[in-house]
Amino acid sequence: MDKSELDRMADAAMEFTAEVTNKWTARLAGSPACLACADYLKTTLTQFCDEVDHQVFSVRPGAFLGYIRINIILYLVALISLFLGQLLIAALIASLSVLITVMEFFIYKEFVDGLYPKKQGKNVFGHIEPVGELKQQIIISAHHDSAHIFNFLEKNPSTYVRKVLAATATQLGLFILTYLLLILTWAGLGGNALHWIITLILAVAAVNLYPLWFFYDKKGTPGAGDNLVCTALAIEVGKFFAREKAQGRGLKHTRLVIGSWDAEECGLRGARAFVKQYRAELHTIKTYNFNLECMYDHKALSFLRSDLNNFVPLSVDMANEGAAIGRELDYAVGVHPFPFLAGGTDAAEFAKAGIEATTLAAMDWQNREADIPYHTTRDTIDAVDREALSRSIAIGIRYVQEKEKEVIV
Repeated sequence: MDKSELDRMADAAMEFTAEVTNKWTARLAGSPACLACADYLKTTLTQFCDEVDHQVFSVRPGAFLGYIRINIILYLVALISLFLGQLLIAALIASLSVLITVMEFFIYKEFVDGLYPKKQGKNVFGHIEPVGELKQQIIISAHHDSAHIFNFLEKNPSTYVRKVLAATATQLGLFILTYLLLILTWAGLGGNALHWIITLILAVAAVNLYPLWFFYDKKGTPGAGDNLVCTALAIEVGKFFAREKAQGRGLKHTRLVIGSWDAEECGLRGARAFVKQYRAELHTIKTYNFNLECMYDHKALSFLRSDLNNFVPLSVDMANEGAAIGRELDYAVGVHPFPFLAGGTDAAEFAKAGIEATTLAAMDWQNREADIPYHTTRDTIDAVDREALSRSIAIGIRYVQEKEKEVIV
C-alpha cells in the first residue's frame, strides 16, 4: 500500500476522532456520554462489517481509583491505633491497605468494587467473515472510554513519579514498621521509646499521602490519543479488508473482528467482561488479539511483550512478528515489557485467558515531560501523532495479511 493511501486512512482516523471527541468531550465509563459514544461506534461498524453486536455489562468505575482514598483513611486509622497502643490492630489495618493496593492496582482484581455504585458499560464489536472456511480470527481492538484527569500529570508532571513513589513507600513503611514493632514487643525487645519513635516517624510520613487525596479529578479527559483514535485505527483496518472483500479479494480463512471496549480506564473491566462471556468461542478457533493504545509519538512505536505492571506475559511471538513487519516497512518498531507501576492494557485480559495477545503503542510510558497529554486535558486531537497512525495502520494490515498466508493451504 502506498504512502498516500496510508496518509488518507490516517487522516480519516483523525477526522473521526475529532468528530467524536468534540461531540463527547469526556467519556468516563458508565457515563451517558460513554454509552452514547458506544452506540455511535456500533452504527459506524454496521457500515462495513458483516455482523455487528454489543455487550452490556455491569461495572463499578469508582473503585479503581477510589481505593486510593480508602488507603489514606486506613493509614490514619492505623496511626491512631498505634497511638493508642493497639499494635495488632494497626498491623492488621496496614496489611489490609497493602492487600487492597495489590489487588486493585497491581493485578486489577475487583476487591473493593462492591463499595461503589454499579453502572453500565458497553462493548461494541463487528465481524468481517472470510470468504472460505474459517480457520482463525484476529481481534483488532482498542477502547473508547476516557480517563479521569490525573492532577499530578495535569499540573506538574515532573513530580509525578516522586509523589507516587513517596506515597507507595509510606504505605509500605506502615506495614513494615508496625509488624516490626509488634514482633519486637511480643519478643520482649520493644519499649515505650521505640513505640513512640515509630509512631512519630509514621505520623510525619503521612504528609506524603496528603497529595494522593487529590490524585485525580472527577472530570474526564478528551481521550483522543488514549484511546479514541485507536478505535478509529481499528475501524480503518476493518474498512480496508471490507473493501478488499467487496472487490473479490477477501480474506479466505481469517475472520477479522473490530472491537472497541469500554471501562479500560477503570481496570480493564470491559475487555474482562468480553473475554468472560465469549471465552469458549475464543478458544474454539485460534484467536489473536492485536490491541492498540496511545498514539502520541511514532518514534516510540513498539509492541508489548508483557502487561499489567509487567505481571502478565503477552505473546512474544506476536510482538516479534509485528516488530519484524515494522522493520520490513522501514519503520523503527521496538518490543518492550510493560513498565512496573504504569498500569495495563486490554491485551492483558486476553492473555490471562490463554489467548495470544499484544499491544501496539506509540508512547514512552515513562515520559513525564511538562506537556504530556496522557490522562490530562491536553489529550486532544492535536496531541495525536499522524505518522504513528499511518505506520500502525500499515503494520496492522500487513499483520493480518501475513497471518492469513499461514493458514492458506
